[in-house]
Amino acid sequence: MGQRRTGAPEGRPRIAKEYRLLIATVMVFAMVGGAVGVRTIFAPTVAAGALDLSAVSSFALLANTYTNTGGGTVLNGDLGYTVPPANFPTVNGTIYTSTSPIYIAAESAQAQLIATLNDPAQTGPCTTTRTAATVLDSLPQPLTPGVYCITGAVSINVLTTLSGDGTYIFRLGGALNAVASSILELTGNADAKSVFWVPVGAATFGAHSVFAGNLLTNAAITVGSNVGIDGRILSNGAVTTGPQDTITRPQGIAPPVDTTPPVITLLGANPQLIQVGGIYTELGATVTDPDNVGLVAIIDSSAVNTGIVGSYVVTYDAADPAGNHAAQVTRIVSVAAIALSGPVITLSDQASCQTLGGAWTDASSTCTVTTLTINSGNTLVIAENVTLSNTGLITDLGTITNSGPVSNTGTITIGPTGILTTTNAFSNTGTITSSGTVTNNGPVTNGPTGTITSSGLITNSLTGSITNLGTITNSGPVTNAGTLTNSGTLTNGPTGVITDSGTIINENAGIITTSGTITLPTSGKLTNELGGTVTNSLNIINSGNITNSGVVVSSGPITNSATGTIGNTASGVITNSGILTTAGTITNSGNMTNSGPITNSGTITNSGPIINSATITNSGTITDLCGGSIIGVFVVVGNPIVESCP
Repeated sequence: MGQRRTGAPEGRPRIAKEYRLLIATVMVFAMVGGAVGVRTIFAPTVAAGALDLSAVSSFALLANTYTNTGGGTVLNGDLGYTVPPANFPTVNGTIYTSTSPIYIAAESAQAQLIATLNDPAQTGPCTTTRTAATVLDSLPQPLTPGVYCITGAVSINVLTTLSGDGTYIFRLGGALNAVASSILELTGNADAKSVFWVPVGAATFGAHSVFAGNLLTNAAITVGSNVGIDGRILSNGAVTTGPQDTITRPQGIAPPVDTTPPVITLLGANPQLIQVGGIYTELGATVTDPDNVGLVAIIDSSAVNTGIVGSYVVTYDAADPAGNHAAQVTRIVSVAAIALSGPVITLSDQASCQTLGGAWTDASSTCTVTTLTINSGNTLVIAENVTLSNTGLITDLGTITNSGPVSNTGTITIGPTGILTTTNAFSNTGTITSSGTVTNNGPVTNGPTGTITSSGLITNSLTGSITNLGTITNSGPVTNAGTLTNSGTLTNGPTGVITDSGTIINENAGIITTSGTITLPTSGKLTNELGGTVTNSLNIINSGNITNSGVVVSSGPITNSATGTIGNTASGVITNSGILTTAGTITNSGNMTNSGPITNSGTITNSGPIINSATITNSGTITDLCGGSIIGVFVVVGNPIVESCP
């Protein structure tokens, strides 16, 4: 805790000499021309000695109940409270509790100050009146010394400036809200110690806001994170501060340095598709920045040549006045030889291949394309006697149906409106990215160099088979009723949901990592073979059959329903730190290490070594057979473990 510094008492708020002169002039006019009504009041007529801050001048924060929600908060001044915080801030001053005479005197002075500030007879009539909710930024800037009487709620949205030597009193009939990153700026000799805010309602300061003055209210006060206040919080109610706040009894706080870069968001499609010989139209981008408005992107599209088939990069850059540069964003402009213009085209021979801009190989009936675009509303049907080979870029915004084989060594992009339905062989050693719908009814092979990334819908039907030797990354819904065999890398992200009513086989060297959800209905099978690895950090729900002969590491919950079976074979290794809930059957003959709670209402049969350090709640049956052992420090709640070895 810092040391409290003492010095000369803070002076009382003063009225500028110019305003005393104006008030005197008004009084002279009133005496000379008593019948003449003068409505304009030039300044708050704060009576001498009316505002006595001596009892509260040393405080940065005064409260009844004080809560500090995070670390890094600093109070440069004294702190007083009745109910203390669980997490103390750094206090560069003295801490006073409810029994301290200084605290009692400060709370009494706080109540008197609120009464005085709201009394026109003591601190002057209203010089500015508003009868509805008011954004202070919307008033003519800067605000000058005076008494501001506002019936409704008051907010500072971006920047409000107080300018001029004198007293500012804000009598507020509602709440006070400083929006996140807003600034209350003091200029022209305006001083925080002479600014007074007296809201009837709650006061809220958004994250990264800057505020000044003495805040006096008994309603709730909430200070967000990274807030700077040049002034005091004087309350006899509840005050909450967030992490990284700084409250300094009056002494100027400079507006924060802008270190936040702008963010660029593209408008329109990416990639942007243009038929060769067409006209390039820039689709534009927006630039957002919490500290600046009106920023525009610097766009370089000089590389685009609509006369030559190919892919071109357009760059987007932006910077704010503080010199913060946005991360560069790019758009691919794809100039295509042919963009399908009819509703349906069938690739069945050399003529139709050439219509697509492809090269025909007669010996193998193969159509090789380097650029092909299927627009929304168009359909490409690949006949069963033809192979489509892509070595460049296919963009699917419409529908592709393959009755014939497809080979991809380039890039296939399936947009949000795109549909790909396969019934024949589909091989990929390139890149496939999908945010649309993929339905597989045939064999799909993702080769060792192949990459498939999907945020859309994937359905592998009962007749479908997917063999992965490369990389598959999923963040959308996957429904598998067929067979999925993995010896590469399969990642199911946090938003990914895999529903397996068919068979998933993770072969030797296969890696399945899921931070999403995998659900197995009663017909579902998941087999992790010797050499395979399955890692779960979110959710596995099993009503079918899971067999492990490899390695399973789980930190997320596993739920095994009444119809579910989980088998860990002699070669299997399971490490679990998540929650295991089972109403079905678990059979273990391998190695298992468990540090997560187990709730069993089904049957667990063990003939292997289990090391357990968590509570087992058992309303079912747990049987330890010959060769089995369950060791460790743990508690069994409910039915005991049955040792069954003659």
